Order: sequence, then C-alpha cells, then structure tokens
Amino acid sequence: MDTIISLNGKGFGICAIDTLSFKSFLITKSNLNKFIEIGKNKFLAVSGYPGDVIQFTDFLQKTIQLYTLKTGLTLSTRSVANCLRKELSDCLRKNPLNINLILIGFDKIYGSSLYFIDYLGSLQRMNFCVQGHSSLILSSFLDRYYKQDLDLSEALDLLKKCVDILKKRFLISQTKLLVKIVDAEGCRCLGII
Repeated sequence: MDTIISLNGKGFGICAIDTLSFKSFLITKSNLNKFIEIGKNKFLAVSGYPGDVIQFTDFLQKTIQLYTLKTGLTLSTRSVANCLRKELSDCLRKNPLNINLILIGFDKIYGSSLYFIDYLGSLQRMNFCVQGHSSLILSSFLDRYYKQDLDLSEALDLLKKCVDILKKRFLISQTKLLVKIVDAEGCRCLGII
C-alpha cells in the first residue's frame, strides 16, 4: 500500500512518500516518516513490514557509521547502494526481509543519483521510480512527462500532478505525501503536498 514517487533532477534528487502506516485494512498511524538519513547527502525511502524496516535500517546505519569511523572516508551513493544490495541478498538466503528501498544521494563527483533496491536484492539505477500499488497508475504518466534535466520547480509540479492523479484514480486516499530533497546543500524536508 505504500506509495513512493522519486525523481532525479538536474543536481538534485527528490522523493515523495505517503505518511500512512497500514495493518491489513486498518490505518494504524497517519504521520509516519519513512525516510532514513544516511550521512549528510543521502537518504533512503523505505517500504515494507515495520519490524523488518526498523531492524534493517538500524543495522545499515550502524554499519556505514562504523566504516566511516574506521577509515575516515565517506561512502559514495553507489557504494551505499551496493552495500544495501549485498546485505539484502545475504538476508534472502538466511532470513528473508520484506523491504523495498529507494536510495537517493548527491556526490560532488557524480552528482545526484537514484537507486531502486527490492527485497530480492536486485539493484537498478534509475531516473525516476514509483513504488507501491500506485505504480500501476503513475509509471506511464512519468514515462511520458519526465525530462532528463528537470529543475526544482518542474519536479515539484510533476509531483503535484502525480498526487492529483492519485486523488482522482486511486482507491485508497493517500492525500498526505511528505517530500524530501537532496542536493549539494544536503538533505532537507520540503513539507507535505
């Protein structure tokens, strides 16, 4: 039921995620923050079972922090994505987790990047990504209207159009989407659209 819409723009990455927590057909929480910051210029948008999400993201944050303390180096977004992929594929063989991730980061050398990692450990770098049941509606829309070098105002307009489509065509009311951006200045929250 989770909805995650993410776009890679010109020098930034932006993501909108719903704030609802579901248990079967019941809404258990309506103001849940599903973003996990990893360092200054990277964050994860997560979906899946809450226990798996908390356990895996805590483990990941501590692992990356330990690596940074040991070596004195910060990992690039690509390195973090490959670390995530390896850990999820290892978990698949031992204790499978039901968790899907979108990693968005900004590096001075490579610029902004967006990676999709699913519960099977497959990794894909993308320009835009929609996750959840709403992907059945929004993927074709973004495929048509996404441009390679979006600026921030164009990306926000595109996200607002996606929300309008969800309000009009999607059965479940997900009117509150929390928006977060990462660029050269770091991660920051833009509020709810």
